[in-house]
Amino acid sequence: MKIAVVTGASSGIGKQFAKQIDNYGFDEIWGIALDEQGLLSLKDELKTKLISLPMDLTNEESFKTYVTLLEEKKPDVKLLINCSGFGKFGRYDEIPLEQSCNMIDLNCKATVKMTELTLPYIKENGRIIQIASISGFSPIPYVNVYAATKAFLKNYSLALGEELIPRKISVTCVCPFWTKTQFFKRAKTTENDVITYYQVMYDAEKVVKYALKCAKKRKKLSLYGTTTKFLAFIARVVPTSMFFAIWRKQQNFKKKYWKK
Repeated sequence: MKIAVVTGASSGIGKQFAKQIDNYGFDEIWGIALDEQGLLSLKDELKTKLISLPMDLTNEESFKTYVTLLEEKKPDVKLLINCSGFGKFGRYDEIPLEQSCNMIDLNCKATVKMTELTLPYIKENGRIIQIASISGFSPIPYVNVYAATKAFLKNYSLALGEELIPRKISVTCVCPFWTKTQFFKRAKTTENDVITYYQVMYDAEKVVKYALKCAKKRKKLSLYGTTTKFLAFIARVVPTSMFFAIWRKQQNFKKKYWKK
């Protein structure tokens, strides 16, 4: 039985992936998300059989359920797409510690667990797609923990891809810039928006379409859009202090956080 596994499948980029791989010839798509209603809605939109797995990936019991299902069905996982994650905007003392730790648990620990629990069921020519962010290329004040989790995910994905070369399994790390999803509703922490300047806002459908092309070509990174590619380049060559200065000016942080 050939399947695809998609986490964060109930909305945003995860839902787009599920919809765009609908015609890939999978026997089943396993959709994982906390939002059970969102998964039921997705089921009605797909031709491929969707196995809905409403799970909280920050809860250890969820992984026991997932492992049990893998052991029972012994599927041939052709594609694993890890999209689950969230971010928060704000200064360190504006974001509750519990939320910051939860961000790390979901964005980093859950992705590693999903990947390494699934790998025994991925055969030669299988593919893994990890959703990171362009923010993973540099430290970013007031998006601090989120950016750090994406840096972890980018580095983890690139190194894992090298380790899996002998097994002929590819890993593509998708690093989008601002993308039109529900991400922003959860990301806003305070009444006064911390992030006020969005240089560009990309369409999730196009980001996903490009990511699938990159995965098909077994590329290590997927950077959709000219601005995204430019920022990835800048992050490699511009000193961090200069990047911080540009970021502060763009977001007008001085008015809020450095007011005398």
